Amino acid sequence: METLLDYPKEKFKKELKEYITEGEVLIKKHHSNKITTNQFNILEREYNFWNKEVAEFLKNRFDNLFNDNVYLKSFKNISTVQTLRYLSNAFSSSDESNLATRHQLLLATCQEKVDNLELLFRKSKFIPVNELYNNFIIEESDMKEKKIFISHSNLDEKYVEKIIDILETIGVKSDKIFCSSFEGYGVKLGNDFLEEIKNELNNQVLVIFVLSDNFYSSVVSICEMGATWVKTNTHIPVLIPPFDYDNVKGVIPTTNGMKINEKLKINSLKNIIEDFLELKSINNNVWERKRDNIITGINGMLNNDINIKEEITSRDEESSITQYESKNQIEIPNNIVSKIKIKAAKEWPDDFDMQLHVIDSQSDAYIALQNKVPDGIPSNQFKSIRIKATKEWPDDFEMQLHVEESQIESYKKLKGL
Repeated sequence: METLLDYPKEKFKKELKEYITEGEVLIKKHHSNKITTNQFNILEREYNFWNKEVAEFLKNRFDNLFNDNVYLKSFKNISTVQTLRYLSNAFSSSDESNLATRHQLLLATCQEKVDNLELLFRKSKFIPVNELYNNFIIEESDMKEKKIFISHSNLDEKYVEKIIDILETIGVKSDKIFCSSFEGYGVKLGNDFLEEIKNELNNQVLVIFVLSDNFYSSVVSICEMGATWVKTNTHIPVLIPPFDYDNVKGVIPTTNGMKINEKLKINSLKNIIEDFLELKSINNNVWERKRDNIITGINGMLNNDINIKEEITSRDEESSITQYESKNQIEIPNNIVSKIKIKAAKEWPDDFDMQLHVIDSQSDAYIALQNKVPDGIPSNQFKSIRIKATKEWPDDFEMQLHVEESQIESYKKLKGL
């Protein structure tokens, strides 16, 4: 006898898609070439919970009067824990090859079950519904539509615009893109964008994180990161060079990330978006031409930003060196200038503001040391203190000055006792 759906079809499809997404997330989270015993145990436990819940879902959503639920049988017949137990007994040792085999088998089993559910989702349009539910009207608010949310810093708007160009080239409509920086993509003029973001986030939203130094310097962006990570399932980090994977912090994984100008990764992004929104694929020749034009524009902006940053850094360094070389009309020797610059670059390789600060403060200290004369202390004692300070801090004029002043002060106090 034909199996009937004992549930409103649209609500069933919504719930089924959530279980498919959960399975895909489970596979992605544990898809690694190397795995420890503890990690495998966590995977097995999570899989078992998911598997039992899906089986119960399929049991309760279909007519069970004559025990002829073909969809539940199809799901259960896929090789599961019994095979794992067989392998576990067959291999008495706990070596890495055995663990890796069990890991791959469990992931393959989970993937089979996800594929089985995906096939059921595609078949659902043909599954007959029990007459009791045929006229059931689903509330519009109960069905969240799929969207793409772009989390970014406002300072990276020009790169975000290129990402929007990529999405629209793939075939994504503007009402499916949520982006706070551009009118027409989610936030209407005058609305509270934080409240809009809160209302939009759900497990049907795919999040693209646009990561840069600007992103991590923004308190709003960091808060947004935490909120989207909790309330959504699918996240794609997109990095803006020179920001690199080593710079990624927080909850965002880097294994499935990409750089904004990577051609092959953009192709992968296209496939993910097409699957997520069920879009018809664009003609390859058209896609490649438009993609390459967008990448050319991105590379031009990246090169321009690098040139501007280098020009500012060079100008600031020259200005700083000129300032400290002319202070008090004391000329700082070239070898001392080089020493100060090397120290600044070594201590703060990625922070030009701090490099300039170090150059300025070290030069001030050097000049102060040259101007310093014994005051209320014998010259031989002063010389001894200077030798001690220089020996202890040969590359740090600030600390030399501090040691000298501290030692002289202590000497005077002792003499006054």
